[in-house]
Amino acid sequence: MASLFKDQSKLSQYRDRRFPGSQEEFEQALLASTTVYIGNMSFYTTEEQVYELFSRAGEIKKIIMGLDKNTKTPCGFCFVLYYSREDTEDAVKYISGTILDDRPIRVDFDWGFQEGRQWGRGRSGGQVRDEYRTDYDPGRGGYGKLVQQELEAQRTLVDYGTGSLGSFPQAMPPQYGRHGGGPNHGGTHRPTQRLSSEAVPR
Repeated sequence: MASLFKDQSKLSQYRDRRFPGSQEEFEQALLASTTVYIGNMSFYTTEEQVYELFSRAGEIKKIIMGLDKNTKTPCGFCFVLYYSREDTEDAVKYISGTILDDRPIRVDFDWGFQEGRQWGRGRSGGQVRDEYRTDYDPGRGGYGKLVQQELEAQRTLVDYGTGSLGSFPQAMPPQYGRHGGGPNHGGTHRPTQRLSSEAVPR
């Protein structure tokens, strides 16, 4: 079955920059590995769902869910460790592209899990790809983190009336509330004469 994966370029779409070795050593590790990397997962997919799907390819040794290093919540990836290489190859061949939680997941050979690789590497704690996304993806927390920060900054401007919003005219005329009560009252003064609609300036 290994003959299906002799083309090195097809072994994995994912290249871990933290692999402690050369490109050739990386490729050799992929050829011998019994670990797969699953990407494009929903933040809401559970370990039980992963087990149910990936156990169809073979007996699972361990599942490690990828976590946001700040919130310690799932952030859209995981590792599945099998006991045999054959089962690992079946997972890549038959499960990659499968719809899980309404998302087409990506399954790649991985060079092998090491402690620390379960944490997202983005500056905000999650995956790097979620820092820069500009689309709205409800399965991955809405907008990307940088877009969310920009939206939050805009909300702050609106809430506190700072920045360009300070140049807006007052919503109420300055004499509002001066008649018939204190400043906490809406003002009880009523004009003695009503203007007809024709007399209202436009």
